[in-house]
Amino acid sequence: MSTSQRSSQLPGEPLFAELPKPSQTPVTVVSPMMALPPAVTPKQRLVHYSADDWEEFIYEWVMSLKEAGYVDVVGMGGSNDRGADIAAFLTPAKTDGRWHCYQCKHYDKPLVPSSAYPEILKIHSAVAEQQYRVLPERYVFVAPKLGGSLVQLLAKPSALKAGFLEWATKSSARLAQEYPGGLLERALHRARASTFSCFEAGNLDIILEQHASTPHHVRRFGTPLPDRPARETTPAQHAPEEARYVQQLLHVYGEKWGCSTVSPEEAAAHPKAGRNLQNQREAFYRAEQLRLFARDSVPDGTFESLQEAVFSGVVEVEEDDFPTGWARLKAVLAAARDMQLGTNVLLQVVDPDDRKGICHQLANVDRLTWVQGAEQ
Repeated sequence: MSTSQRSSQLPGEPLFAELPKPSQTPVTVVSPMMALPPAVTPKQRLVHYSADDWEEFIYEWVMSLKEAGYVDVVGMGGSNDRGADIAAFLTPAKTDGRWHCYQCKHYDKPLVPSSAYPEILKIHSAVAEQQYRVLPERYVFVAPKLGGSLVQLLAKPSALKAGFLEWATKSSARLAQEYPGGLLERALHRARASTFSCFEAGNLDIILEQHASTPHHVRRFGTPLPDRPARETTPAQHAPEEARYVQQLLHVYGEKWGCSTVSPEEAAAHPKAGRNLQNQREAFYRAEQLRLFARDSVPDGTFESLQEAVFSGVVEVEEDDFPTGWARLKAVLAAARDMQLGTNVLLQVVDPDDRKGICHQLANVDRLTWVQGAEQ
C-alpha cells in the first residue's frame, strides 16, 4: 500500500471493508447450453459408405435420370464387370447399340489417373473382344472424391489419351500377362483410334441434387420430406374407384336418416348426410394424394406400412358392438385421429384428414365395415 493510501485511512478503520454476508437463498448454477454437433451432410455420409452401398446409391441416381431417355438400367458390377459397373441403355439393343457406362469407385483417397487407367483399358479390351459392340457414348467415373489431376485430364480428352497410352507403354510387360493372346495389342489399337471424349467425371453435388428427387433420398440421409402439394379440390362426380367406400357410407346414412342406400345423389341432397358425405370424400382424396406423394418421395411400401398401422390401431374398435353404423364410423375415425402411428417417415406430413381417408381406403376394399350385416 502506498504512503498516500495509508495516510487516508482513519485511525481504527479496518484495512478492508467488511464484505456483505452471502444470501441464505440457494443459488442454482446453470451450465451453458452445449452446442449441438453439426449435422452430418449427405456428402459427408457418402464418404463412409462401403463400395457396395456406393454402387447402390449410384444405381438409384441413374435410375432417376428420366430426361436421359434410358430404356433400361442394369447393375453389372462384380469381379468381372468388364469395365462397367452400371450400364444404361438408350435403345433395346442395349450394349449392341447406344449406351452409357457408370464406373463406381469408392476409395479412402481421391481417385487418381493411375486408378482410372486400368478401367479405361478394361472397357477397350471388352470392345476388342466384342463383349460390347461399341464403346459407351458416355463413360462416367463416379467417386465420392476425385483427385484434381484426374478431373483436369477428364476435362481434356487429348491429355487423358496421352497419359493413358504412356501408362500402358510403361506397364506393358505386366499388362501383357493380364491381357494375353494379343488382347492387349487389340485393346490399345482401339484406344489409339478413340478420341477419349466419352470419359468424364461425375459431379457429386449434381448427383446429390438429382438423387434428392428420388424416393430413396429420405431413407438414406434422414432429410426432411419435401412439401406436399396444395390440397386439391374433391371431384364433384364420384369416380368408379371410390364406389365401395361410398356404398358403405350410404348404408350408414340409410340406417340413420332413411336415405337411399343406392343413390349417392339422394344422400348428397340430405342436409346432414350430404355434408358428412362431402367431408368423408374430401378425406378419401386427401389420403389418395398422400399415397401418390409417397410413391414419388419415399421408398416402396412406406405408405402401405402406414395403412397397416392405421388398420392395426382401429380394427379392434371396428369389431366392438355398436348400436348403429354411424356410431361405429365415428368411433373408428376418432381412434384413427388420436392413435400413435410409430415412426413412419410420412408422419412428417400426415394430417387428420389423411388418417380419416386411410380408413375409407380400407373400407373401399372391405377391410373395415360400418354397418355389420348390410347387403354388400
